[in-house]
Formats: sequence, structure tokens, C-alpha cells
Amino acid sequence: MKLNLNTFIKRDISDQEKIYQECHRRLYFTALRILNNSFEAEEVMHDTLLKFFARDEKFATIKERDGWLTRVCINQAIDTLRKRASHEMTAIERDLKEPEVNEDDEYSYKGVTADMVKRALNNLAAGYRLILSLSLFEGYDYEEIAQITELKEVTVRTQFIRGKARLREEIEKIKYNY
Repeated sequence: MKLNLNTFIKRDISDQEKIYQECHRRLYFTALRILNNSFEAEEVMHDTLLKFFARDEKFATIKERDGWLTRVCINQAIDTLRKRASHEMTAIERDLKEPEVNEDDEYSYKGVTADMVKRALNNLAAGYRLILSLSLFEGYDYEEIAQITELKEVTVRTQFIRGKARLREEIEKIKYNY
């Protein structure tokens, strides 16, 4: 987002400080409840207030202003959460695509063996198993998987996210019982 300095100069600094004092704690705690990370929550709170201060139009009531601030804060927190999950999944995908290991050796990553992953994958519903296999092991993207399965791309994405979560749960169950 490109911020215009002239917008900041037009407003009285004391108004900005007043709004900051009124809203920063509420926005911070809203983001903290979603993100469970104080650093990220503070970033989201600051970004939300910067977007507000960069706006040209004003709100008719304080309630409208607070509603807008809360909605933007929640959306930014969710976006941050998605980015975090995407980065975590990229690391997991990278780890799953590690070089081939000799079948005789029992390979383990953080206490999870290849056999545990295979068993967990087999415990998943067929739809999740198909989407995860096509994405993680075959390397297809969401659009290609949607064409193959004749599903909507958004459905594929949703099933992939839910399937990953279920796979993690299944691995934990198997790991716990190991």
C-alpha cells in the first residue's frame, strides 16, 4: 500500500494521537486473539492505524470508525495468519521432498517416519488423500488439480488446507501411539 505523506500532514497531529490512544489497545488485543503472537499483533495494529490515517474521507460517527478499524484489523490478522501458514507449509513441503532415502534405513524427521506419514495418509478421507497426493507428491498446482478432479479451484484449495490439518492430526495420533 502506497501511503501519501500529504494526507498525514493535512490532519492535525493531535487528532491522530487521540485516535491512536483511543483505539490501539483494542486493535492490538483483537489481533493478538487471532494471531497469538504479540509482535505480529502489534504490526497488524500499526498497519491498521496507518491505513486509517491515510484515508481521505472521514466517518460520520465514532461507531462507524471503530467498526471500520476492527474489520480492517481482523482482515489483516487473517492475512498474516494465512501467510504464516503458507510459510510453514512451504517448509513442510520442502521437507517432504527431501532426497530419496534407502528403504532399509528408517528415516525420521522430528520423530515422524515415512511409514507414519503413509499410514496417516491412508487414514484420511479419499478426497483429502487425492488432493494432498496430487499437490504434495505429484507437484500439481490448485488449477491443475481442479481440472483433473473437475472441482472448483476454491474447493481444491479448501480441501487441501483441511486435508493438511487432518494429516497433521493423524500423524500426531500415530506418533503418540508409536
